[in-house]
Parts: sequence; C-alpha cells; structure tokens
Amino acid sequence: MLSQFDNNDWIIIVFFVLGALLHGVAGFGYPIVGTAIIASFYPLKIAVAMVIVPCIILNLIMLRTGGGIIANIIKYSKEYFWLFVMSFLGGLVGVRLLLLFPDSYLKIFLGLTLIVYIITQYSRFRITFKRDKKTMAVAGFLVGVIGGVTNAIVAFLMIYLIGTDRTKHEMVIVNNMSILITKVIQLFTLTPLIMAFSQKQMAMLGIVIVISMLFVYLGSKVRNRLSQEVFGHVISVVLFVLGVYTLWQGIRIL
Repeated sequence: MLSQFDNNDWIIIVFFVLGALLHGVAGFGYPIVGTAIIASFYPLKIAVAMVIVPCIILNLIMLRTGGGIIANIIKYSKEYFWLFVMSFLGGLVGVRLLLLFPDSYLKIFLGLTLIVYIITQYSRFRITFKRDKKTMAVAGFLVGVIGGVTNAIVAFLMIYLIGTDRTKHEMVIVNNMSILITKVIQLFTLTPLIMAFSQKQMAMLGIVIVISMLFVYLGSKVRNRLSQEVFGHVISVVLFVLGVYTLWQGIRIL
C-alpha cells in the first residue's frame, strides 16, 4: 500500500507530523496545519474530513493536561458552559455554510482577521474581553461558526482566551474541548464522505493517526518547559504565520 503513495502524499504526512508537534506545544494547530496542507492537493471538504478522526484522538490525549480527562471535562464544562454550548450551536451553522461559500472568500476573511488581531496585540490598541457570561456566549457562537466553516476554530478561540488573560494550561484544555465539540459535529455530518475514501486515503489516515499520537506527546513535553510569557509569544507567532498563509491561499485561488 505504501508503494502507492506519491510525493504529495508524503508531503502531507510530514506536515501532519509538524502539526501534531505544534499541537502538543501550543495546544492547537493540528487541524489547521493538516487542513491547510491537504487542501493544497484535494478539495477543502476532503481536507476537513481527513483531519476529523485523528484530531478527535489527539484532543482526548491533550485533555490529560494538568489532570485526568474526566476531571478536566467536568471542571471546565462548568466554568465554560456557555462557551461550549454556543460553540456547538455555531458549529452546526458553520458546517452548513462550509458547503455554500467559496473557499477563497473564507480563507481571505480568516487570514485578514488573524493578521489584524496579532498586530493589535503588540500595539497600544490591545484587544481585551470581559469574563462575563454574555461575552463568553457571543464568543462561543462566533468560534463555532468560523470553526465549522474554516476548520480553524482555535484561531478565533485564542483571540478570546488571550483577551481574557487565561493561563497556558487553561488555554490548552479549553481549546481542545472546543475543537472536540466541532470535530464530533463534523464527524456526524461528513461520515459519508469519510466512508467514500479510497483505499490509499484510508491507509494514509491510519498512518497519520499513529505518528500524530507520538509527536503530540513529544510536543506536550516541550510545552511544560515554556514560561507563560514565552508561550504567549509562541501563540502569537503561530497565529500570525497562519494568517499570512491563509490570506495568500485565498488570494491565490480567487
């Protein structure tokens, strides 16, 4: 089966390794990197579908941060109840919009938003948010919609979390719980697409799952050694690079 893989397939696998490593360090990045690179060779719908299963597995692994999976889910479900509920509802809307809007416009919107946001974070116009239920609910809905459409839910979730000065471990857990919600929604919606994968695509999916589990573990070890300040700068750099790349992709396919 591996003999059927061409250069593009190996490029995809390499980027999944990098995405898993980044996800372990920053608490996000895997679905974004994976979707971006697969979308360079396949339609966006195939790219989103390919990332779903391995991403769910990695999210569950990341929920072990600072405690057990069940304990973290219970604790943060209470504290971020409205964020998760509204992101679930927004995700339902977002997945439907994925099938309606052209890829180019979605990518340009995502890229511009991320670039502008990071610029403001390093200026006197730094964006902050209140820690109230209303703000959390609105942020959750927007995060869900955009995550369902672009597969970059954490890009906008990080804007909210950074704007409310959360700790790095809190960001990691909330990010992965939110991603998990979106992925479960996508799994139910796009299961027919996954079941229609070719034999080669199924083989690639299996390889991706195994190597991703290894490299997300290595990345989490690196994160534990980073200070809160350095972690914040890492997040900003990742978001800015993502914004530039996504914007370029959107303009290129116009």
